[in-house]
Amino acid sequence: MKTLAKQLKQALNALAYADIGERVGRREKHAALHPAVAQPATPPDSPSSNWIALGVGDSLPAPVMAYVIGACERMQANLLLIGDDAMRVRALLAEHLPNLRGIDCKTEEVANASTASVLRAMNLYRGLLFAVSGGEDDPLRPFLRARRAPRTPVPIVLVSEKTPGSPHLPTAHFAFAE
Repeated sequence: MKTLAKQLKQALNALAYADIGERVGRREKHAALHPAVAQPATPPDSPSSNWIALGVGDSLPAPVMAYVIGACERMQANLLLIGDDAMRVRALLAEHLPNLRGIDCKTEEVANASTASVLRAMNLYRGLLFAVSGGEDDPLRPFLRARRAPRTPVPIVLVSEKTPGSPHLPTAHFAFAE
């Protein structure tokens, strides 16, 4: 009789959590149905973490960083930096460190900044909200230029320098890769 009661309890739990079945993966469903089972610590790139990706080329313009830092703070997201040289990314980021206080930053080094390696890096983070391209030479820029570029898993926001109409804010153009 205990197994029947246990099965009924599990079925009722499944009904209680049925609405999350469409939005979460197999691990999350299992964790919701079996909360008593000890779960390992969630890694930083877990689905509960939100990320905003930033393509980093030879430079890191201040208006682009202001936009990204503001977005990370508003959305309570971490910052994923995608570049072809992790040491150069770290050096470019040094002047913005005081403003990045409280934001988790992680760098993904992409080989030769190829579109395949950039897509691979973006697909590693399930909580990726969107990506930001701000320089002419950053690894995300090819996704905005080519008509036949591979589909990105998230929208890419193109942030340009200040415009004459708004001297204090960068301009963001939203581009969806087709």
